[in-house]
Amino acid sequence: MTCTMKVAAVVVTYNREELLQNTLDCLDAQTYAPACVEIIDNASTDATQESLRARKHKLPTKVYRLAENSGGAGGFFYGMNAAYADGYDAFWLMDDDTAPRPDALEKLVDTMEDAAAHRGEMPSFASSQVLWTDGNACLMNYPTARWEWPQNIAAGTSWIDLDCASFVSCLVTREAVEQCGLPYPEYFIWFDDAEYTYRLAKWRSGIYVPASIADHLTPENKGVFWGEVSDSNFWKYSKGARNQVSAGISLRKPRILTDIAFGLFQGLRHSDAPWKLRLKLAGAAASGIFHQPKVRYPGEVKVGSPQR
Repeated sequence: MTCTMKVAAVVVTYNREELLQNTLDCLDAQTYAPACVEIIDNASTDATQESLRARKHKLPTKVYRLAENSGGAGGFFYGMNAAYADGYDAFWLMDDDTAPRPDALEKLVDTMEDAAAHRGEMPSFASSQVLWTDGNACLMNYPTARWEWPQNIAAGTSWIDLDCASFVSCLVTREAVEQCGLPYPEYFIWFDDAEYTYRLAKWRSGIYVPASIADHLTPENKGVFWGEVSDSNFWKYSKGARNQVSAGISLRKPRILTDIAFGLFQGLRHSDAPWKLRLKLAGAAASGIFHQPKVRYPGEVKVGSPQR
């Protein structure tokens, strides 16, 4: 490759030490190596810190341990801010259960540069094809293509223009962060990646790169179905509903609001969830009207010292 893009891999982890080690092994095996790996430990209580200290890191690595669990959203907010401060050109985002294949980053960078030459400007982000352990598409990581995506097919490009993608192997440019700010840490979990990539795509569309593949090592291959809300998972579902309404309003995208309204109606219509829980979930969604975090830009938040 002739590319000189300096990429920082930003990995957010919480209490999944074995999966994290597998992700780091995958980063070590990349044909186009990240210039640095920045690990954000969300106050893990397992053996994460001990295993990171014992590991012989092949790539330059920084480990930041947060004082409390800030969720995936808070972890990416902090990690991207830290990587930006270190001067990298792009930020490769992933959770600790992501297993990018050896040429995943090479394909993202190559295709991003091809798209830039074709368009005359760099895409705001590039997203990998995300598969589950059985080789099927991972249901919780479907990207959202822009309305004009058939033009990509007709033109024979190796990418598809995107409006939205997940943070499972997503490469975000420095320029996009400068223009659009950082993810909302207040979202904590669910729809934080969707909101952020929608926000980036409003400035400049992203791209989907099928040739770049990452495996998502989730326990099951399933998406979010509102009818499966329960007392044990309500904390997660409530944040997802709130964040989706919040994003629809802040981004001025009625489609996001109609999607969640229809999803809640269809999902809860035949659900076994008690009515009290359904009403609580509807209330959580409505709270998104008033949950409107401020966009923050790199440099507005102090970066602490890494542990290594």
